[in-house]
Amino acid sequence: MTTVTGAAAVPIPRRAWTAALAASASTFVFVVDSGLLSIAFPKLQETFPDVARGTLSWAFTGFSVVMAALMAFAGNLADRVGRKRVYLGGLAVYGVGAAFTASAPTVAVLIAARLVQGAGAAFFVTSALALMLVEFPPERRGAALALWGVVGSLGAILAPTVGAQILDRWSWRWAFGTLAVLALASVAGGRVLVDSRSDTATAAPDAASVVLGAAGVALVTLAISRGGVWGWSSPLTWIVLAAGLALLPLVVRRSRTHPRPLVPPLLMRERSYRLLTLACVVQQIGFFGYFFALPIILTGVWRWSVLEAGYAMAVSMVVSAVVVVFAARIADARGYTALIVVGAAVTAASAAWWMAFVRVEPDVWFALGPGLVLQGIGSSIVGNLTTAAALRRVPPDLMGSANSLHQMSRRVGGALGVALTVALLGTAREPAVLLQGARRAWGLLVVAHAVMAVLVAAAARTSRAERAAAVTTAPRPGRTPRRASAR
Repeated sequence: MTTVTGAAAVPIPRRAWTAALAASASTFVFVVDSGLLSIAFPKLQETFPDVARGTLSWAFTGFSVVMAALMAFAGNLADRVGRKRVYLGGLAVYGVGAAFTASAPTVAVLIAARLVQGAGAAFFVTSALALMLVEFPPERRGAALALWGVVGSLGAILAPTVGAQILDRWSWRWAFGTLAVLALASVAGGRVLVDSRSDTATAAPDAASVVLGAAGVALVTLAISRGGVWGWSSPLTWIVLAAGLALLPLVVRRSRTHPRPLVPPLLMRERSYRLLTLACVVQQIGFFGYFFALPIILTGVWRWSVLEAGYAMAVSMVVSAVVVVFAARIADARGYTALIVVGAAVTAASAAWWMAFVRVEPDVWFALGPGLVLQGIGSSIVGNLTTAAALRRVPPDLMGSANSLHQMSRRVGGALGVALTVALLGTAREPAVLLQGARRAWGLLVVAHAVMAVLVAAAARTSRAERAAAVTTAPRPGRTPRRASAR
């Protein structure tokens, strides 16, 4: 993206900060949920010892599939009926689901409750960021994403640390009960938000597109999430994936011609938005090469406890929370492109460091520590500012739909990143072999962030070309442009 002259001097209304604080509570809940379920899985197995691991893992898979499937519709609904209403409703549904998760007497109830949580998350995640960003001037949306990133980093710090303490002292039921309380408290706090909606999107979207889109995204996410369980050579995996991929182009085709499209045609035509969203997908694929692989190395190779691994991971989150504030100021003042490319390079350097220096023998200060710091610096930039760049020029009327499609794409990228990382890690438990698998996963992170940098640079070139074309085709002052020929 190019620099906006004087952007850092554009004032931010006080109301915008109030909206940002209230809406950011939802990202805290969501990030804590993701971290808690990962570290709670062994405790779930202890509670339900007779249930197969593949069945129990539907607590992960079901949440992700339902959330991804509903996000496009949730964003469209938020634009039509009001983002605050959808946000608060989603948080309430999620909170009720968390309460049922905490009290689940059987695995069937547990999985059903997680599906309810996933449905609620689809609605509050898509509308929260839209509620916040429409209050900020487009030139200062980096500041909004900075606060968003700080709150998210705080959640990522507390989930593996405080969350692990709750699991050790009490149980996973207490952890999810706490999530229910946090979600319902966020509903009360969200009442200070000012509602916003589109002035043009008043009718319900094409029903066929809603069904086709939800089914397509659900099938793709399901195939990616369960591919490791079903087997990547299994016909079931590829049939489900092919069915999902076949449905999505139908949604795009209908959205181009239908009077009430699910995907606004303006977003499909906005090439820089598409490129930056794809860049975030690739970044998420690589990020899970770090987020999923490193705890396995710390516990499986270095023989650390889950709590020790959680504290180590928290180091990068603390760094991220600090750096994102300064990065957002630089982005608002000087533009996004160069900063994001630098962030991608720093993130790739963290993985390259671990590939070069992490060994079977523990080495915290030289092998592990520098990589954690580099990861915190880089991920704070690429994870938040690329989203800010993608949504920066989106009209307020389309913010809900644009953010929902963007966040949905990120979720699919994250699921693909987990699946690829699991495949690269392999099934061996021997420390030396497991470490080789981790090096492959870190190599994925390097490649992903290199591709991401190329996409971000291409988006910047596209944006410059579009603005230059707009300037050359604009009518000169004092002259009325000719009417185009009707031929």
